[in-house]
Amino acid sequence: MQHRDPSPEDQSIIQPADFSFGGTANGEQPGDPAAAHTADKKPSGSGKLAPVILGGGMLAALVGVFWVLPQMVEKPVIPAATTTAASTPAKASVKQVQESPFTEAEIAAQRREVQKILQEILQLQEELLERKVETWAAEDYFAARTLAENADGIYRQRKFMQALEQYRQALSGMQAVRDSIPERIEKHLADGNSALDAGDAEAAHKAFDLALTISEDHPRGVAGKARAEQLPEVWPHVVAGKEAFEANALDTAKQALETALNLDPETAPAKALLPAVNAAILERDYSEAMSAGYAAIAADEFTKARTHFVKARTLKPDARDPNIGITQAENGLAKARIDRLFATAAKHEQSEQWHKAAEKYGALIAEDSSLVEALTGKARSQARAKLDDQLQELLEDPLTLGQSKRNQYARKVLADARALRTSTPRLTGQIEALESALTKSLIPITVLLQSDASTNVTIYHVGRLGNFSEREIALKPGRYTVVGTRQGYRDVRRELIVDPSSESPVVTIECEEKINSANKS
Repeated sequence: MQHRDPSPEDQSIIQPADFSFGGTANGEQPGDPAAAHTADKKPSGSGKLAPVILGGGMLAALVGVFWVLPQMVEKPVIPAATTTAASTPAKASVKQVQESPFTEAEIAAQRREVQKILQEILQLQEELLERKVETWAAEDYFAARTLAENADGIYRQRKFMQALEQYRQALSGMQAVRDSIPERIEKHLADGNSALDAGDAEAAHKAFDLALTISEDHPRGVAGKARAEQLPEVWPHVVAGKEAFEANALDTAKQALETALNLDPETAPAKALLPAVNAAILERDYSEAMSAGYAAIAADEFTKARTHFVKARTLKPDARDPNIGITQAENGLAKARIDRLFATAAKHEQSEQWHKAAEKYGALIAEDSSLVEALTGKARSQARAKLDDQLQELLEDPLTLGQSKRNQYARKVLADARALRTSTPRLTGQIEALESALTKSLIPITVLLQSDASTNVTIYHVGRLGNFSEREIALKPGRYTVVGTRQGYRDVRRELIVDPSSESPVVTIECEEKINSANKS
């Protein structure tokens, strides 16, 4: 059955109580949005008790409206019919009274529904007021409240279905405000972070304050508020970093941005710019290292060049150019080392230090076995070193040259030296010295031997000389052993050196020490 709004002439229906959602006073009309708005705009100095008192008062009003007042309303007394002409309306009224119980039940159900919705509205309103809704959603909140106050006026006109629908719209409006809380918090947090990123401390404070008004002690709101407090100290470093980067003062920019991040690690502009600064510094250092490396190669400073290229490779491990530079530097080092070894070997050859020259040529071959010059140089140096050793060994003991085999060997060595047909100082001197020694080794030198005429004198490899007091004998240069023997006396032995470079030697050889018969037996 559809609801029919009762006519004001229907006196058998319960009259509505004087009910108002907004609790107006001073003659204001119920449902007046302006009055409601003015009431809600009162100073907030009453603190958190105002919503509680208001809610309690409204609940009491509801109880009075829906339960107490209906019991106190007296049903109007219907006057008795006095004329026949009025008898027909009286019968119709009786019939209407008989139908009113159903209507009253319907109205009672609607009023209960209104009461339920009003209770939800009041609870929701209390929650929103505790969150200071008039600060962050005043327009939406007062729009919903105005709907509720307008519903009061409709309710007093006994248009219960319309009032119920209006209350539902008011409830829906407040629920929408409540449901928008997470979104509003996120928006204020986002606004605050945007303000931080723009260096606007005032806007950041405002945004985070709104977020904390809606949700006290919200973690991100508290953190954002703290960052906003520190922003005046942080932001100058961010600005300095940006300006230094634009001026290509990369180290200054890096230092400024790192200072900002040390103060506030969440500073987004600094976090975003620092990688670009570091990348620019990397490119700068890499380019400088590569340029320095090639400059060092051009100056034949290969060790320094390799150091620069290694630095460049450290900066960019995946880059190919540093490895190419390192290879060039190492090749340069190897070539320089080879050149030094060749130069040293040649120097040793010039100074006829053949063993040292052969050693350097050996090092060259170890460096690169394909170096033909090193191979021939080593063979040449070794041959000359061998000849030099032979010449030196003969010259160090010229007294042996008088021996036949020794003399033949010396002449062969001398022939090998002459066959080189070189006029280097050392070899020339050696050849001349050996020629002189060989010539002198064949010229006899007179030696004077003295004895006691009783000693029998013998020179090894020369012959027995017998007994004499004094005797001269011609001997070739060399070393000789003179032995004296005598019956009953101990033998004596003397070394005789015949040196062409010295005066003629005089040797005395006598057996003077008798041998005891007891010892002899």
